[in-house]
Amino acid sequence: MSSNFQIDSTSLGLKNKYLYEILATTFSLDKNLMVPNTASMGVRLVDKDIFKIWPYPNTTTYKNIENSKILVLNFVDDVYLYALASLKSSNLSISERALSEEYYSYYTLNINGERKNPTQIPYLKQAWSIIACSATNITHFLKKDDFGEFELMEIDLTAISLQKFRESFKLFNRAENITLETIVLATKLRVAIDKKEKALIRKIKGSIEENINNVKRFAINESALKAIEYIEGYLKGLID
Repeated sequence: MSSNFQIDSTSLGLKNKYLYEILATTFSLDKNLMVPNTASMGVRLVDKDIFKIWPYPNTTTYKNIENSKILVLNFVDDVYLYALASLKSSNLSISERALSEEYYSYYTLNINGERKNPTQIPYLKQAWSIIACSATNITHFLKKDDFGEFELMEIDLTAISLQKFRESFKLFNRAENITLETIVLATKLRVAIDKKEKALIRKIKGSIEENINNVKRFAINESALKAIEYIEGYLKGLID
């Protein structure tokens, strides 16, 4: 899929090479019914209308991108939604296992006056802006950090449509930033548990516990505290 569309980065406050945390919505088809899925994802604007993301290869997000080649970047300023979207477990209550249909709306792809197939794609109602993208290149990627080595898929995304619903330019405060970091650590913990790497599990758990204590001790942000409570429930099911 190609278009002459180009990102107006200044309209969203995006800067080249910066890493942003967004909620990525993809979809699958089940008997011709569209099934949306959303996960927290780091995204980087690398050149004009080109982004990069790095999902884990065994995730629903990656599998959906592989099949449809389309996803939506949701710019959302509620950190609780990041926890709800990213940490899914059968140990959580039914209402908390995934974002239900009520969280979504549908957007018609109309590029240069031409509707695309599928014409309707899901996005989060709470997003203050969305960018519909097409996956143009997928490569295998190994990332090393303080918490070990993780297998990722590096995906190039070409922006094909942008909608801005309201102004935001949200700057997360310290409690929200720590909460986002904790969400990322929780996803890494699940990978470490699957790989049965005991030393790495202990290290990640220690960092998560420190972050949770810091947020509880200092935060007065209701969204961050609600997200931390959700993370604790997810971890309980993951570790028990």
